[in-house]
Amino acid sequence: MNLSSKQTVIIGTTIAVLLLIAVLVLFNLRPSETAGVQLVMWGFEKETVIKPIISAYRQSHPNVNVTYKEVSKNNYETTLLNALASGQGPDIFPVHNRSLIKNANVLYPAPPSQFNTSQLENLFPAEVAQDFVLTSGGNTQTRQVYALPTYFDTLSLIYNKELFDQAGIANPPSTWEQFQSDIPKLRIISVSGQITRAGAALGGSQKTVTNAVDILNAIMLQNGVAMTTGNYASFASEKGIGAFNFYLRFADSGSTYYTWNETQQKDVDNFSAGNIAMIFGYNSDLQSIKVKSPFLRIGIAPFPQINPSNAVNYADYWGLAVSKQSKNPADSWDFVIYASTQQQIAENYSNASGNPPALRTLISQKINDVAFGVFAKQALTARSWNQIDENRIDEIFDEAILNALGGKGDIRKVLFQAQDQVTRLMQGR
Repeated sequence: MNLSSKQTVIIGTTIAVLLLIAVLVLFNLRPSETAGVQLVMWGFEKETVIKPIISAYRQSHPNVNVTYKEVSKNNYETTLLNALASGQGPDIFPVHNRSLIKNANVLYPAPPSQFNTSQLENLFPAEVAQDFVLTSGGNTQTRQVYALPTYFDTLSLIYNKELFDQAGIANPPSTWEQFQSDIPKLRIISVSGQITRAGAALGGSQKTVTNAVDILNAIMLQNGVAMTTGNYASFASEKGIGAFNFYLRFADSGSTYYTWNETQQKDVDNFSAGNIAMIFGYNSDLQSIKVKSPFLRIGIAPFPQINPSNAVNYADYWGLAVSKQSKNPADSWDFVIYASTQQQIAENYSNASGNPPALRTLISQKINDVAFGVFAKQALTARSWNQIDENRIDEIFDEAILNALGGKGDIRKVLFQAQDQVTRLMQGR
């Protein structure tokens, strides 16, 4: 059949259009850098620490793009809540181990089919289940996981080896009894009664003792104090009052163990300058001191115990959680599980970030490690307590310390006032 020139042009044009449509369809089906699942993650670490995790995950999940944003811990909670309120919040973000109750309403728990409490208990220290698992469901009780840790830090004893050598003390104290006996050997008090060298930074408020509230809470837990009972705060018990009194004796000028007062410089700075023999801090505090004073002979030891055979340590760490607003909660949880439970990934993160590991398998490997040994041992006996508003409760305890130091009522009265304030906070009054 002979076609006219006009017909040939029409047929050719039609074929070209069809080919163009086919190409466009195929192009749209082909994966690209912007196709697939888009996740936004917030964190406190440098991008260089997190990027290898994202890259490794992308190799097995090529259709998932994770964008990381480093955020500051300063005003973090306000920044996060504002972002969530505007609908611009991240899919994945950090949650502190003592703030789950306050943040639970904005979190998407892990579907049990993806990650359940049995897996959590097998993989991490027991405290993680206490911090990141909540029970819901009314008559059908369901325990769900709300966050997973990438590291696990604990309160430790940081000491100046040179000052210990000068005092003739061979080893750091492992018990509070030993700690008290070391204080007179380490401190220097002038003829006028001024502390020229502190044996330890203990007994003050957060103005001078960085981790004052955590130290006090740790001593309370060691003494068997029930911080809350049901919907009430209950730490102003006889045991709680005894623990509070013990903490404050180191700032009592009439005490045999007097070694601190509120005129002292901040403990981390003072220790870095070589003016304190002992302070209590986390791994993060230790790293800060090493930066400030790289040539200081620093020792790291376990937090002193009442009874070392029944050790109670204090936990402080962050976990990765998934936002309830996330459009891809299953993918977000998949990444969180990958980042926190894959042993090689977790080990690489620990080495890059300088944070103690959270996985039990890594903890067992680091028990005798120079850098992480103390923290690894303490992770297995660490405790804390869930708080309705961690920042406000910190303020309440700090105020109680200041009131007691300032003589604004006896210790019993001051602690009962603090207990009443926390109870009203818990009950929304």
